[in-house]
Amino acid sequence: MNRLIVSVIILAALAAGCFYSVYVTSDFTHSMSDCIDNIEQSFTDGDDEQAVKYAEELHDQWDKILHYSILINDLGHAMEITSCIAEISSFAEEGNDELYAACDRAQAQLELFREMQTPTLWKIL
Repeated sequence: MNRLIVSVIILAALAAGCFYSVYVTSDFTHSMSDCIDNIEQSFTDGDDEQAVKYAEELHDQWDKILHYSILINDLGHAMEITSCIAEISSFAEEGNDELYAACDRAQAQLELFREMQTPTLWKIL
């Protein structure tokens, strides 16, 4: 009987950790999406210095996610996001209009990252 109780407790702890991880990932990615929106808005307003500042903040946020995320199972996708963020920083510094396309790619990649971290029955099976 004690084994059953311990098993249920372990299962509950794993489920709680899983849902907390999903919450943290969702919170981080929403924060990054807001930062990307700020970059685009600053660039549209002609404030290149502010756009560069937000791009640096975006880079720092992504580094924080990579540093604390030990369960990223698709490093290729993580590298794609890193590449998009590097493009955003580069285009913001140059004042290049390709910044909008890079921001759109980054938003799409973050959405995919968020969906990949969400547990579903199909991912478990």
